Amino acid sequence: MTDLDPSWLRSFVAIAQAGSVTRAAQQVHRTQSAVSTHLQQLEAAVGTRLVERTTRALALTEAGERFLPHARTLIDLQAQARASVQPAAARQPVLRLGLSEYFFPGKLAELLAVLSEAAPQARFELMWSNSAPLRRLWQAGEMDLAVVTSTQPVAGARLLRREPLAWVAAAGHVPASDKSTPLVLLGPECPVREIALTALARSGRAHHVQVSCTGSQAAVAAVRAGWGVGCLNAAAIPSDLAAWGTGRASRWPSPGRLAFYLLWKPEVYKVAQALRRWAATGT
Repeated sequence: MTDLDPSWLRSFVAIAQAGSVTRAAQQVHRTQSAVSTHLQQLEAAVGTRLVERTTRALALTEAGERFLPHARTLIDLQAQARASVQPAAARQPVLRLGLSEYFFPGKLAELLAVLSEAAPQARFELMWSNSAPLRRLWQAGEMDLAVVTSTQPVAGARLLRREPLAWVAAAGHVPASDKSTPLVLLGPECPVREIALTALARSGRAHHVQVSCTGSQAAVAAVRAGWGVGCLNAAAIPSDLAAWGTGRASRWPSPGRLAFYLLWKPEVYKVAQALRRWAATGT
């Protein structure tokens, strides 16, 4: 009987999550050829095909579907076994999380409780940031789970939710209709900035970026101070800012919706599932 190498299992679980070898390789930070080899070795060891190629992507066979939960369990058990022989100070696993600042900023305490319930033995190390540095850290293998925003589908990620965007301003702030509207946005790498500027350009409304911020909370502070009009997703709009309507009456175009994507390593599958369930119930 051939033992099952943990690296084979991790590659298999990544393929099941991503639906392709290319995206799976990005998740486990291996080459595509290495992931393909791991799958072949695993299938040889268990004596059956676990994955088959369809016209659009890779899909699990019936045997693969049955094997998947056992593969996840074996990965978890290996982590637990390793932790059991570590010094007491090192036994608590550290889960490195990256969250977009736009992702429920007012519910961080609730989110921490959800994650802690999913991984009660773990210590969480959170980076709360805009998405560009989070994606770079993920690609470098320095994140276990990340929630990022993007205007395009993210390789190896699963769509988590979409939220409507709205124009926001300080209470009582009304920009002059005959002048260029000052905007408060994040820097050039921010998807919200791209979406907002595209919407305004298409509408022909005169505008200029007056304040560029490194984070959404800085943008909120600048909008509060009356520096200009901002653009935020529904869950990130503070109660003291006014969200404007769109359409002909307001002469403001609809900015559209913001997509959130979830990336996770196979070892934190339970945490990722808990986060997905929680995000699905959010408002």
